Amino acid sequence: MFRPSRSSLVVLALALGACSAAPPFDARAVATEWVAYMQRDYVLRPLDRLSVRVDQLAGSSGDARDNVQEVIVSPTGTVDLRRLPGPLQVGGKSMSAARTMIIEAYKQEFSEPRISVSLTEAAVQSVYVCGEVRAAGAIPFQPGMTMTQAIAAAGSFHYTVNHDHIRIIRISPDGTQRNFQVNMEAVFRGEQPDFLLLPGDVIYCETSGIADAGNWVDLWIRRLLPFQLGGPALGTIR
Repeated sequence: MFRPSRSSLVVLALALGACSAAPPFDARAVATEWVAYMQRDYVLRPLDRLSVRVDQLAGSSGDARDNVQEVIVSPTGTVDLRRLPGPLQVGGKSMSAARTMIIEAYKQEFSEPRISVSLTEAAVQSVYVCGEVRAAGAIPFQPGMTMTQAIAAAGSFHYTVNHDHIRIIRISPDGTQRNFQVNMEAVFRGEQPDFLLLPGDVIYCETSGIADAGNWVDLWIRRLLPFQLGGPALGTIR
C-alpha cells in the first residue's frame, strides 16, 4: 500500500494553504496613473499610420491630393516622406515632437512650406491574460478597459481559479516591473473597484490552493502508481 512520506504531507498542506501576502492595489494611485496616461501626448510606435500634407512645394501639381502622404511607421520607428533626403526617426517620440521634426525637415528643403501631420490609425495595443482562464492570450486594448472586461474577453475563469488573488503585472516606461493584487470576489461584491488597465498589462489568474494540491497529487502520486485510478485528477479538468 502506498503511503506518502511526511515531507509529502507537508508539501500538500502548504499547497492547500498557499496564499500570497502581497497587499491589495491602491485604487486611487492606479486611477491617477490611468488618467495621466490618457492625458499625455500620444507616443508613436511601429505600425502607426500618419497622414502628412505638404503644400506650396516648388514643382508640385495643382491637385492638392498629390501633396498628401499616408505613411506607416516602420518596425524600426522610421517614416519615409517624399522630397526628403532620408527617413526620419519618429518612433518613441510624441506626436507633437514628431510633427516638429517633420516640419523642420521640410523647411531645410523648401521655403515656407505649409505642413500638417496627423495620426490616422493607431497600431493595435494589447493586454495579456494568462493562467486559469478559458482562452488565454492577447486582448486588444480599448481605452477604459478594466480587468474584469479583459478576463471576460478571455472566456472567463476556469473553476480552478483563486478569485482572491488575481495578479496584474505592469512594466513601467523605465523598465521596472510592478505587481498588483486584485480580489475579484471583492470587486464583484462592490467592496473594491475594478482595476483600470493600460496597454501591455499582464493579468495572471492563479490556481486555487485546492487545485494546486490536486495537481501536486496527480504529478507526484497518481502518475507514480503502477495502476490507473478512476476519475480525473482534481485541478486537471478543463
